Amino acid sequence: MTRTKQAHNEPSARTLGETIRDLRKANGLTQGYLAKEVGVDESYISKIETGRLNYTPSEETLRLMAKILGADALALLSLAQRAPHELRDVVDSQPAREFFKIVGEQQINTEDWHELTRRLRSRISKRQGGR
Repeated sequence: MTRTKQAHNEPSARTLGETIRDLRKANGLTQGYLAKEVGVDESYISKIETGRLNYTPSEETLRLMAKILGADALALLSLAQRAPHELRDVVDSQPAREFFKIVGEQQINTEDWHELTRRLRSRISKRQGGR
């Protein structure tokens, strides 16, 4: 069973390693525990946290770490420069990350997507003066 504290779900450090370390400590987890939950060696977690890993962790590993740490997966992916190209400009926006979190937690159907798109277009049109 994974232990997480949801209060510490936002990265506050500058680097991926610092962020993972801060989140891990905030959740009261050891490197060994996190490594076991992710399915990697403890030395791998240590190398990520200290910036000594010669490559960027995979998207899958980062998403799993985010889940275990109660963190925002898009924020970790962004710090690792692994965010999808289409999302790179929005991952620094807290409201955008919140939107994607809600979408990820819900079962959005085609009708929902059409309605969201219609509302967004209407809002943009109003902001541009009804063009």
